Amino acid sequence: MFEVVSVSADEMSFEKGVATTTRKAVSVRRGGLVHGTRVLTSGGWVPVEALTPGDPVRTADNGFQPVRRVSQDLISVPADETRPEFLPVRVPAGAAYNKRPVWLMPEQGIAVAASWLDARPADSAIVAARLLSGSFAFGSAMPATRFPVTTLFFDQDEIICIEGGLKAYFPACRIAGRGRVTGQSGYPVLDAESGAALVASVAAARDLSALACPVSARAVAIPRVPVVPARPVRGERRPGRPGRPRQPALLLRADWQN
Repeated sequence: MFEVVSVSADEMSFEKGVATTTRKAVSVRRGGLVHGTRVLTSGGWVPVEALTPGDPVRTADNGFQPVRRVSQDLISVPADETRPEFLPVRVPAGAAYNKRPVWLMPEQGIAVAASWLDARPADSAIVAARLLSGSFAFGSAMPATRFPVTTLFFDQDEIICIEGGLKAYFPACRIAGRGRVTGQSGYPVLDAESGAALVASVAAARDLSALACPVSARAVAIPRVPVVPARPVRGERRPGRPGRPRQPALLLRADWQN
């Protein structure tokens, strides 16, 4: 783990013999999930920091996909930082389908229903989380001056289900030597102007379903013990079940019926 500081250097310029120093923030403008954010896996909701390579994560379009690599960084933000583009986005409890606050890094990709943009035939378009600040009670803030962030990597571009029914985008790692990125994104990633227009359209219609899915927010773990057909006791008929007593019926364990 290494520290990533939002203010990386002081940029000095001279005008009419007067030196001016400007802080240049760069590294906090990145993606990732703040620790404590829960991710939907085959075992239910798991904090992102607990995920390890090989863990199956629920994706929006490709079922469960294994995590291939996990990167953890420590973010440090100056206490006097106020610029929204350099601050995480806070999703208050109840703003989506979350029972507690959720934090999004400013450049974390979030999937939004692209049907609001006629020029985008795809089901989902990706916008930076910072563009959501000011909509649906989302706002820019700091969880702390120092906080850890985890980034997930998959075999291909994936949209995964995170806490609150939100859908986070994680691009595949496509590096082919000397830092060159190869391939194209599997989802349309909007620039700031197009992303802001999409978010404005969704916010104006107050269509939270374009941003968060209530079904994935209430998802539960997949039972590891299969449900098998069982024959009822001889001569007894299950209440409310038509048919002959000896006909095989599907019985569920009592603890699954809660």
